[in-house]
Amino acid sequence: MSKIGTTISSVVIALLIISAGCSAFAGGSGPPEETSTPTQTLEPTPDNTETPTTVATETASVPITTEEPETETESTTEEEPSRAEKFEEFDEEMEFLSRDDTSVDGEAFPENDSYHLTYELRETTNFTKTRDDRLDPLWTYYVIVEKYNDNNKQDHTYVPDTVNITFVTEDGGVFETTYIKYNWAYKYYTDEWSLRVFMGTYGSTTKEGPAYHEKGR
Repeated sequence: MSKIGTTISSVVIALLIISAGCSAFAGGSGPPEETSTPTQTLEPTPDNTETPTTVATETASVPITTEEPETETESTTEEEPSRAEKFEEFDEEMEFLSRDDTSVDGEAFPENDSYHLTYELRETTNFTKTRDDRLDPLWTYYVIVEKYNDNNKQDHTYVPDTVNITFVTEDGGVFETTYIKYNWAYKYYTDEWSLRVFMGTYGSTTKEGPAYHEKGR
């Protein structure tokens, strides 16, 4: 009986040793599997850090501020009027400032820096009216010259150097021809010339036309 008990007890001890060994072996295999999982969680972190850096470099190159001044300089140069456009404005002023009760017709010649005005006289038999009509283009031209010299921002290239005038009768006959020079108006403007010299120089350019004699003058 003692041997059987001894045998049973030894078998029990052997089973306990075997089971303890198996559990120890099984328990040792657990930790290596857990160490592999942290390496998988670290993989997305480099992807997240790379993405913002590429976006930042792209947005830095987006602004385009250097092109705006170029468009402004182009528009400025395009707005500069030509000589023909300047003389058109002069033509409008000549017709606007002339007598309301008379008929005038102007034509500009920018290539020659000149302007031609056809001025219809009111009554060629009336000396007073004819005299006033002759002086009307002179004073109209002078007012424009004065305008473009009083203001420093104005440009006197709007004013033709020479204004040729043809005085005509009601039926279109040439009564007289004369002309004005910018130089004369400017000298009177700066007081270099007196009124008498200014008007006398203008009057000296007058030439009689066919209609002048036809009207018995």
